[in-house]
Amino acid sequence: MAVPSVYSPLSVPAMFMIQRRQRLLRDVLSRAFPRGVGDVSLLEVGCGNGQWLAEFVALGFAPGKLHGVELSDGRAAEAAARLPGVDARQGDGSALPWPDAAFDIVFQSTVFTSLPDPALKRRVAAEMRRVCRPGGLVVWYDFAFDSPSNPDVKGVKAKEIRELFAPWQAEIWKVTLAPPIARRLAPLSWTAAELLETCCPFLRTHLLAAISPKPGAA
Repeated sequence: MAVPSVYSPLSVPAMFMIQRRQRLLRDVLSRAFPRGVGDVSLLEVGCGNGQWLAEFVALGFAPGKLHGVELSDGRAAEAAARLPGVDARQGDGSALPWPDAAFDIVFQSTVFTSLPDPALKRRVAAEMRRVCRPGGLVVWYDFAFDSPSNPDVKGVKAKEIRELFAPWQAEIWKVTLAPPIARRLAPLSWTAAELLETCCPFLRTHLLAAISPKPGAA
């Protein structure tokens, strides 16, 4: 029998990390949208094969309100086929094909840590702000540290997040048990992995940010 990929939800460590981040994201969304997210529009920049979009459906978003843009045409097509009703298309995060203030939430996960050019990061951040409506929310989930196994992944610290989206304000939390630890520990003891993530913040490798305009900010 084939062993699931470490990124597949059928993998115990992947499901552990998915469920933990969903709980954190639920807290952010329930504060911002206390009446629910059924009518909330969301764009994911760098949607890949649609895994996060599927998670947003599970959190109560209507598929017709979900949009994704992905640089890889093949992965964008996979996301569109996987999620009927979701608008997943090929495109460039630095030149989004939507008008100003089109979405209630603009989301990215592990995109910025793969962008080597600071100017490109600024363009993508500016586009995310542009298509986010007044009173909306940019949500960020990404590595805070360089990847020891992938030299192309460079962590983004809280200070840089604030600089990228200035003058908007950002609430930032350190989250997610280090994947190498989670992949070893979660199959042995889910409870132990939860306790380690909860009690040892120095073992958390990602940042979750809720970024919103200050009153009067452009």
